[in-house]
Amino acid sequence: MLLSAMFGRLWNFAKRHKKKFIFSGIFAGGAYVAWRVLLPRLQEHLLQRLLKELAKEASGGGDTEESAAEKRLARFEHKQKVSDGHARRKLAVLRAKQNSHFNEEACTARVRDAQGREAKLEAFLALQVECVAKAASALYMLHLTLILHRVGFNIVGRELAGGSESGNNDGVASTEGAEADSFHAAFLQCLDHLHEDGAAKIAEAIRKAVSICMDRAKLGPQSKVSREELEKLLIDSCREADSDLLEQSKGAALLLPDGLNDRAPAAQRAEVKRLLDEARDYLDSPQFVQVFQVLSSSGARRLAEVLQEEIAGGAGAEGPWAMAKFNGALTKTAGALLDDDEEVGELGGAAFVRRFSEEPKLRELCEGLYFQGGVAGA
Repeated sequence: MLLSAMFGRLWNFAKRHKKKFIFSGIFAGGAYVAWRVLLPRLQEHLLQRLLKELAKEASGGGDTEESAAEKRLARFEHKQKVSDGHARRKLAVLRAKQNSHFNEEACTARVRDAQGREAKLEAFLALQVECVAKAASALYMLHLTLILHRVGFNIVGRELAGGSESGNNDGVASTEGAEADSFHAAFLQCLDHLHEDGAAKIAEAIRKAVSICMDRAKLGPQSKVSREELEKLLIDSCREADSDLLEQSKGAALLLPDGLNDRAPAAQRAEVKRLLDEARDYLDSPQFVQVFQVLSSSGARRLAEVLQEEIAGGAGAEGPWAMAKFNGALTKTAGALLDDDEEVGELGGAAFVRRFSEEPKLRELCEGLYFQGGVAGA
């Protein structure tokens, strides 16, 4: 009788709100279609439009009386901004991927349910590793995304600036017009592998690295840490992960593995592979790893400052604080780092992108890519 009455009330509620349920169903279905079908098409359209803009800008249309060197430098500067802007559009997808690879809520539930002192401490340590790893992983993925796009966009930008010349040493001629735009777009779409299979590998490597570094430093939930010690933990964790992800020529396998050119139409695969091979050479170079380490270390210093500000509540306190006190702030900053919203302020990805773009070592790498060993002003 009670069960029958309950279903009766539910049925009456559904009838009264029938239109809302129908609208909600349509909205949910539409959102799924937009995510799975329309979003990839929109991204491809934006990429094609972007390439047309770069090609027009590279052709010198509308130039003033600037010298040839000044024009060349201006084109280079513009491409760096375009690259960072395009990478920032990928942050929302990266954030969703990151959230799927970390589960601090489950770790918190384990702490709550643990019985006994040893079990409780073990659960607390697992939660601490998860929170630190989530923030370090966001930092790592943000900088890898940005520098990977710089590599890809400078290779394409150089080819567009070179007109009809191929840009390789084999004498292979570049296809002009719409076909060139197509294989350039297909190449740039390969950069998205990072937030497909790459994100899972980064999350796993960072979690392992954080656990090693926390154990090495003998840091537990109640250990007191200063901003400097937190910065060291973040940097050490990133460098520990480098050995699994980037060092000893592992960068290309992580970011642009073999076979990506097979995604392109058959007629474009040879050109896409040529561009991918050049990008892989840069990704496996010692210079790429060194520049990435400089960038991520700089980002870790700023992240530690942001975490200090979060814990101090703007009061300017310098600590030290118990590691456990950072759990909420670490989770919050992990999300904000992969948020392109300017309103997030210094906590968000946009502020870290600006800091990234100002690094001199990055400029050296990009100039070498774009100018092929020449001088920017030459």
